[in-house]
Amino acid sequence: MQSHYFIAVPLPTEIKKELKKTFKKESYPFKRWVHEEDLHLTLVFLGACTNEQLEYINQNGQKILSDMHPFSLQLSSLGTYGKKTEPRIFWMGVKDQPKLHDLRNKVYELCEEAGFVLEKRPFSPHITLARKWVGLDSYNEEGNSGNTLQLEWKVENIILYKSVLTEEPKYKEIYSFSLTGDRE
Repeated sequence: MQSHYFIAVPLPTEIKKELKKTFKKESYPFKRWVHEEDLHLTLVFLGACTNEQLEYINQNGQKILSDMHPFSLQLSSLGTYGKKTEPRIFWMGVKDQPKLHDLRNKVYELCEEAGFVLEKRPFSPHITLARKWVGLDSYNEEGNSGNTLQLEWKVENIILYKSVLTEEPKYKEIYSFSLTGDRE
């Protein structure tokens, strides 16, 4: 089984714990829940990688962030992807933050330079919580309207992760890059 890679904004432990505590399997019957340690906000999904592509990201990842300063993100509201009554993805969004889009654009360009063929869909920042609705009744997103967390955290780094599907948690940190701004 081939590993897949992605670059993401990690979440602080306290945000992960709060998400896990607030959104319980018993209240939201989805088939697969993301392990607490694996919660993140994906910037770019890479898929399979060559050693050369990984080395290119390692060599140039910090350079692209040299003018990026740490910034804050805040959780916003719940959402789903897929069929409204039986969603395939259950997620927590973040409030719009232009600096997040700037960061994503820099990472996206770096990955294209490394030779990756990337998705062209618009960037829709979210944290996947669970997959595949298996409830006996249809999913009702109106029941989630009051279920939001207004938690905030500072984005200070991004991480290149590798998926190891045979382990739990399954995302392993390969490289970490700091938002250093003018500090060097």
